[in-house]
Amino acid sequence: MDNKIYFRRAGILLAFPMAYAYARLILIEYLRGWQFSLALTAISLIFILVSELVRCGRKAFVNKNTGETVFWYVMMLLAAVTAPFGPSEALSVFAVHLCAVYSVLVSNDILLGDRTGGFILADLIHGFYVKSFAGFPNFVTDWSAFKKEGEKKKHNVAVVLIAVGFVIIMATFFIISLVFISRIDDDIAAAFAGSFESLARYFKELKIDNIIGAFVLAVPICFYLYGLMARSAKSDGTREKRIGSNMAAGLEKGRKVPCVITCISAGFFVALYIFFFIKRTAYFTGGFTGIVPDDKLVAYYAREGFFELVGIMAVNMCVYLTIYLFEKRNNAGRTTLGGRILVTLLMSESIIFAVISMSKLWLYFSMYGYTPKRMLAMWGTLALGFAALMSILTVNRGKSHFRLGVFFTAVSYIAVSILSWVLSSV
Repeated sequence: MDNKIYFRRAGILLAFPMAYAYARLILIEYLRGWQFSLALTAISLIFILVSELVRCGRKAFVNKNTGETVFWYVMMLLAAVTAPFGPSEALSVFAVHLCAVYSVLVSNDILLGDRTGGFILADLIHGFYVKSFAGFPNFVTDWSAFKKEGEKKKHNVAVVLIAVGFVIIMATFFIISLVFISRIDDDIAAAFAGSFESLARYFKELKIDNIIGAFVLAVPICFYLYGLMARSAKSDGTREKRIGSNMAAGLEKGRKVPCVITCISAGFFVALYIFFFIKRTAYFTGGFTGIVPDDKLVAYYAREGFFELVGIMAVNMCVYLTIYLFEKRNNAGRTTLGGRILVTLLMSESIIFAVISMSKLWLYFSMYGYTPKRMLAMWGTLALGFAALMSILTVNRGKSHFRLGVFFTAVSYIAVSILSWVLSSV
């Protein structure tokens, strides 16, 4: 027998227990602290195991795991371990889900862009919705992996099922008889009532309502997760590469805006920020010098304008992406010289905003200590500053650095989560 059949069987047998554990421990039990961390990590490990079993059941070991697959597995596990102790539990849990779906796509080599890059959002949508929901029937159809063996034991299975049904029927009749007898004999009635009290107490301690709720909830979760894995494992990547090529061609067709228009538009932003820098020099340098302008309280100064500066950085990134998507390219297929100059200036200003924001945040941090929100704000500022740097490299080198930005965002968040865990413990 083909060895792949054993992987397929193991994968489908573990799919529902994985979904049940997720439904009960994560969605119903409301665990906290290290218990939540342990449960989420254990479920992540089971997810990785099932994903690999399903993949090997379809493709054997033809597609060996790459370093990138291992990277996303590690990121998922680290996000799970640090989730309750990081700067944001909700964001960490969301990161676990992102890594889980993306790791399935990477391990099966079915990314739309052939590798991690600018199509990552489309890849995640493809995994979260297209593959998962389209693969719903696979949890039913893939039980065919047991069909050959089941035909040999068809008679034995029928006998077992009939015997179990017989025992259930007879047990029901026996309980009905006990009810009638207990109405006649008080001693039997007392013993009968005592037995039911013990049984009720046992079910209460067992949290039968949680068991039933998790069982019901686990059914669609199982179909969803197994559908994602099976549908991804069935694909050889041809369809995804074709879709990715069509998307790239569509983006190229949309680049029709003359560089004069894009340069003038970006120039307004650059000029605005230069004017702002000149006008509010004291405001910008206070975080570095420790001298708070206009006799303001340190706490007020550190918070004042921080989120606005981060918002400006986000807007600048959107401006760059708009230029990237719509500006007409030169004969070499690159951003025009004017566009490169304006984007470089704009992203350099974003980096300055990031440094200023970090200085204000560090001033606040050094005086009032650690809080999860401050740590999360520090990570967001760092990620946006790094994205601005990658944008400068991309437009000037003519080579996308989006992949490096994705990896940095993931690694930096895990690093901040670990640091947050350490700071909250001391």
